[in-house]
Amino acid sequence: MEARDIIRPILAGLVGIGLVVLVIVLIVKAVSGPTSASTSQTNLTNYTNTPNADVSVLIDAPTNIDQDHRQVRITVSATQNEIDVIQGYQGTVINRMTYPNNTAAFSTFLQTLKLLDFSKGRLGSSNYSGYCPTGERYVYSLYNGTNNVFSYWSTSCGGQGTFEGSSSAILLQFALQIPQADFSQLTSSISLGF
Repeated sequence: MEARDIIRPILAGLVGIGLVVLVIVLIVKAVSGPTSASTSQTNLTNYTNTPNADVSVLIDAPTNIDQDHRQVRITVSATQNEIDVIQGYQGTVINRMTYPNNTAAFSTFLQTLKLLDFSKGRLGSSNYSGYCPTGERYVYSLYNGTNNVFSYWSTSCGGQGTFEGSSSAILLQFALQIPQADFSQLTSSISLGF
């Protein structure tokens, strides 16, 4: 018996086993469905000394008539903290208050957000319109000047959106960047969900 007479069945067996394994892997992938979009996370502390970098959260109140609809946006940068109260669906700012900030405070805030997974989210649709109509929608963003580094969203209804961080803790941290007396006055008639 020659060596190639022994090697041929062994090679044929290995190729057969490889094909069976490949078929099983393909079947498992097909049955499990499409994989979710990958999770990404930006290192927020890299933006501490970046001019014009800011983080923001937008709280979109329940869906209702345009005249009564409200949103609250809080934006924090190395130079200022700002709260905007927005009327309607076209984004008319009806009240804005701005407070000075500094690099040390901004650095601490970015570190806090980093630990709360502010920048953790999945790639996906950024259109949150219509979701959770009786609750709130939240949009978490990082801008570097006019460049949107990321925007993720979630809702108070749970299980919706692209955001994967600690929503309630992050919302509270943003609220704490505004003097509480002003925050309470500006948001007293708006359902914020926290």
